[in-house]
Amino acid sequence: MNKALTLLSIILILSSCSSVKTINTHDQKKSSTIPDKVDFDPYEHAHGPVEKPIDIIVPQEETVRIGERGGDIYANSDLGTVSGHVENKKLRIGLSLGPGIYRTINYVSLLKILERQNLAPDIITGTGFGAIVAAMYATGMTPEVIEWNFYKYFKEKKKNKPYEKDWINEIDEMFLTKFKNINIQDTKKKFFITLYDHNTKKTYYFDKGNIRDLLLLNLRLSNNFKESKSSQKYSTAFEKEVFNARLLRQLGAEFTIAVDVLGARFDFETTNEFLIGVYGRTAGRIQKERKDFDYSVTLPLNLMSLDSTKDSSFFMQKTYDFMQKQSPLIFKKIQAKLDSLSHSGNE
Repeated sequence: MNKALTLLSIILILSSCSSVKTINTHDQKKSSTIPDKVDFDPYEHAHGPVEKPIDIIVPQEETVRIGERGGDIYANSDLGTVSGHVENKKLRIGLSLGPGIYRTINYVSLLKILERQNLAPDIITGTGFGAIVAAMYATGMTPEVIEWNFYKYFKEKKKNKPYEKDWINEIDEMFLTKFKNINIQDTKKKFFITLYDHNTKKTYYFDKGNIRDLLLLNLRLSNNFKESKSSQKYSTAFEKEVFNARLLRQLGAEFTIAVDVLGARFDFETTNEFLIGVYGRTAGRIQKERKDFDYSVTLPLNLMSLDSTKDSSFFMQKTYDFMQKQSPLIFKKIQAKLDSLSHSGNE
């Protein structure tokens, strides 16, 4: 009898392992967390080739999962199904933060309001500087600690222009080194980073790998990316994809929120035609993508320059007051979503 049970256990273990795909021949060893070393075929699945994913496609592109050892493409996945959650009367919230350099400090006020209204996100992501704020929050920093980090940087920062080499080194020293020994899969909240690959012309989301390495890649713009050893060229995703409601839902979000700080008007303290062009195109893309979210909002920051640290306390308070007034609308939309789910569940 014992031998039969032992044999049955072995068969079950082997059968469960058969669905796990080995991404590369070095998978048994500890893989590098640097995404440049990834060896990954986005169109290969554990059960053979599959069609391009439908649920997470954006115009002319697609978003697929990749990590330090690669991963599966989620096509028509069960992830994110909402059945079984209605009775809890609390939806799983996914929050996506857009880019905006120093304007993104105002996401702190947003996070304070969401927490105080018991609407803290369960899944969080961002692009550009929004990804840095998202990473801080996902790793357990409170909004107050994130705010302190920004003000410390504003006090000590040098006069480097955004996206210059010295500026990126400065941001690395003041913000990113905090994540030096932290991997995405170890965060307190579900977190992922999106990057654009100029070789494959696809946007990838990373839910594995070292946060600092990925954020450094996220700070690259299309004019200054470097070719990696694997011939993949990564840069920030917001030049191709800012928000992705379908991806958030695919990863389990039941109520999706997109927050923008660019709006229709923005400028810089120091003239930079290249950045004005980049963010101008991004602002147009945001207006299209935000329509797919359950709730989307643009914070009232037209008078704050993207590279300005002046009057940041004033804008923080303005954002806080604005989001406080938005709270009833968010609750109304959440209740409508719950009613819709409850109705569909009873059919």
